[in-house]
Amino acid sequence: MVSNTTKKIVIVGGGFGGAYTAQSLEKTMRGQDVEIILIDHHNYFIFYPLLVEAGTGSVEPRHAVIPIRDFISKTRFVMATVKSVDVSSQTVSYELVGDTKTHSMKYDDLVIALGSVTMIPPEKFVTGVRENAMQLKSLSDAVALRDRAIQLLELANATEDPVERKRLLTVVVVGGSFTGIEALGELEVFMRKAARLYGNVEPSDCRFVLVEMAPQLLTVMGDKLSKFTEEAMINRDIDVRLSTSIKHIADDHIVLDSGERLESCTTIWCAGISPHPMNKELGLPLNDRGYIECEADMRVKGFDNVWALGDTAFNPDPEGKPYPPLAQHAMRMGKHLGKNIAAKSRGQQTTPFVFKILGSLVAMGRHQGVANILGMKVEGFGAWVLWRMIYLMKMPRFGRRIRVALDWFIDSFTRHDVAQLWAYRPVHFHSDESNDNEAGS
Repeated sequence: MVSNTTKKIVIVGGGFGGAYTAQSLEKTMRGQDVEIILIDHHNYFIFYPLLVEAGTGSVEPRHAVIPIRDFISKTRFVMATVKSVDVSSQTVSYELVGDTKTHSMKYDDLVIALGSVTMIPPEKFVTGVRENAMQLKSLSDAVALRDRAIQLLELANATEDPVERKRLLTVVVVGGSFTGIEALGELEVFMRKAARLYGNVEPSDCRFVLVEMAPQLLTVMGDKLSKFTEEAMINRDIDVRLSTSIKHIADDHIVLDSGERLESCTTIWCAGISPHPMNKELGLPLNDRGYIECEADMRVKGFDNVWALGDTAFNPDPEGKPYPPLAQHAMRMGKHLGKNIAAKSRGQQTTPFVFKILGSLVAMGRHQGVANILGMKVEGFGAWVLWRMIYLMKMPRFGRRIRVALDWFIDSFTRHDVAQLWAYRPVHFHSDESNDNEAGS
């Protein structure tokens, strides 16, 4: 039973940060008169390291998500979209998914864990991103990417025009960091293997272009692993364009900053993230990039009972720099924040969050990868094995680990299905020059 004196802790956002905060609070506040409420418009959170593989079919899509109700036990989950937060009256307003009625609830402590969105640059720098580029941020994005790849192969197989076939099967990935490399690596394997099923398409007809603004790929991994990644991409006949940016994306071509035009009807935008747009409506202090300003203990600056963590917040490390937007940080932030909120409720001192990154791993398909674990740099097959072992161990729940392991085992001996799940975006078969001119004007 919830009494009028029960302390309410409301968590907005059910990703890694929010879910692990709820789980931590269940342990640290056991026995106290407290109600923990987690609000999110999905009843699952994505295990992002498996997102690309879930899209291409190496892993069953359902196995790359964690059901929130299975992850928590005593937290009350509300499947809803948060409409507003009033920090002055300590009220959260929301709409249940599938309903239009606005509800509200009071809180004693509020946790903001809204996550991030794909960074869309201003039109003065790049035009056409929002209208014509695909993203890779959600499970539906990943499945839509696979469906689109299959549609491209079907269209290419139906045309006798080699120029049109080349345009249809040219994929441009913008961004040479973790998501871009993993997406490109898996998609290249999927499309070239699938091409063997089409009588009018050769695997070599599939062309891939990687565009990166920086002078090297995976800059955070160091020169050695960056160079290995670049060479591995080139050896797979992938066109790597470094120190290059995009000026315009149309539905059947892109324009580089050099003025060069590349014929392609699929551009995947993996060039960074931005804080959740709702940040601007919360009445909380933001930095110049829109992230919520926090103290070292994850308390929002100027507030005693509002906390923020993960991709939507600026959580400073001991040197005053932001922690990178990685799952390993969000998980540990959530666990630490639960302890801090419990300490505050007992009148005890909170502690700053301090964590040194353990390492980074990137899988690039074809049993290849790069890894930097505690300063130890591994490349090739060994890094790919490490990637799978480490992320399998980090997957919550033993049953889900078994499912993922079985998916990987079966994938080693079988061919991916070339069947759409009807999540694709339409592709124009014939180019439309008038539309191109209008988009570029």
